[in-house]
Amino acid sequence: MSVVKFVIIGAGNIASTYLNAINNIENAKVVAIISSKTEKPTYLKALPFFKTLAEVSVPFDAVIICTPNGLHHVSCIEAAKLGKHVLCEKPIDITIEAIDNMIASCKTANVKLGVAYQRRYSSDNPVIKKLIDSGELGTVFSVDLSVKNYRDDAYYNSSEYRGTYSIDGGGPFIQQASHYIDLYYWFFGKPKKIVSKLATFAHNIEVEDHGVAICEHNSGMLATITASTATKPGFPAKLEIYTSKGCLILENDVIAHWSIEGLENPTTVTPSQNTHTGAATAAVSDTTNHETILNDFVKAIQNDTEPLITGESAKNATEIVLEIYNSEF
Repeated sequence: MSVVKFVIIGAGNIASTYLNAINNIENAKVVAIISSKTEKPTYLKALPFFKTLAEVSVPFDAVIICTPNGLHHVSCIEAAKLGKHVLCEKPIDITIEAIDNMIASCKTANVKLGVAYQRRYSSDNPVIKKLIDSGELGTVFSVDLSVKNYRDDAYYNSSEYRGTYSIDGGGPFIQQASHYIDLYYWFFGKPKKIVSKLATFAHNIEVEDHGVAICEHNSGMLATITASTATKPGFPAKLEIYTSKGCLILENDVIAHWSIEGLENPTTVTPSQNTHTGAATAAVSDTTNHETILNDFVKAIQNDTEPLITGESAKNATEIVLEIYNSEF
């Protein structure tokens, strides 16, 4: 099949992750970078740089959007009007209006819209999804999701948009915890009711750096979601699932505890492979999950199928986050 040519929009750290991932993908290559930066990062110097998408002078088929959260819709709509497929970094955007416009623009242009919520396909998560859907875990009655990261002042001072409502869209709920809120939705669906409390403990920013939400589902399941960038030194993301048959705990997508009656632990990952602590890092070094998303997106373009995670599906995580932000007691 023909090679799918990508343009990456944005030259921040996550752009290097996608560049490294695409190097491991058959039938895909990056042909240009869009960035307003005056100086190219070292890892991108071999690629042509353009200020805007309209200026790109090399042929391309699709874009990967790596701009700040609240600007995703701008690049998406522009790319769709040019007839280019769109793969968007998480979250898809920070308002429902923007997301709906992205989805509509891509449908009108008959181009693919995929979103990189790759945690759904990380490590043990796919097998847990199957066990939940089949009912083999028993009745899930309680869930605790904890995304306790740490970010220092340098992180928030590194860009004028960090820690803002207008561009970031909020604090750790929409930024650091977005992947796991999407995973929560994928596992359990959307809550029918949410109450929350947000606070800013450790940083001079306008958004929260710590918060807790309590969720109730139609099934009666109760859940808590904690998101933070104030919790030193940073901890693995943890998802505790309590059922009528016992308990399982995921840490960074790997089963860390398993006590489910009648079922053997199905983990496929050894503890040594599970090392992320929730502390700030420059970029994602393990690109395996991004490669999964990219491989699928390339095939979706080539075979005219839907991507693993569509714009409509990704919209749910933002809806949950916005409900958390709008439901303080």
